[in-house]
Amino acid sequence: MSQTAGTTGNADEAGAFVSMENLQPFAKIVFGDGAHEVARCGDGATLAYRPEGFSGEWTSLGMQLEEGWPRIGGGIILSQSNALERFVRTHVVKIEEHRDDGAVEYKLEDVAWLIRETDDLNLVEIRVGSGAWTTVKIKEISMEKEKDRAVAALVKVSPDLEMEVSADMVGWAERLGAGAQIMPVL
Repeated sequence: MSQTAGTTGNADEAGAFVSMENLQPFAKIVFGDGAHEVARCGDGATLAYRPEGFSGEWTSLGMQLEEGWPRIGGGIILSQSNALERFVRTHVVKIEEHRDDGAVEYKLEDVAWLIRETDDLNLVEIRVGSGAWTTVKIKEISMEKEKDRAVAALVKVSPDLEMEVSADMVGWAERLGAGAQIMPVL
């Protein structure tokens, strides 16, 4: 969805090469967890963003201001590396049912999976649907954060998950974008 500074955009989204040199922010979009500066690229229409206070490269959104701030904010949210995990964490349901094998069941729309903890903080066992149990290494997340551990395991073993939930992710991101505060940068 996004591109880093100095690269060309998708021809359908942003046209030919768009200069990302000497961009000046004209707006700031503030979410609950941070703010981003927004600037027009060299073509005067395509937008780019970067975290507020960051003096590094800009990221092109391949969008124009006319698309509206909810969509622009959604584009910023979706371009973050943890967008899929954030979406799943927001929508997952833990099934409160006692199981003899010690597993805990979670659901996300039509996806159901079981998690069993191991003695190693970085390893969990996961079974998606009626598949086989798989041991997966996750980043270090405390045992108390069961939901975060279950989400990390699902994302790790489900390479097609983002494609499966992409339409719902776009709607979710745009709803968050609609709740953002927009301020001019003078």
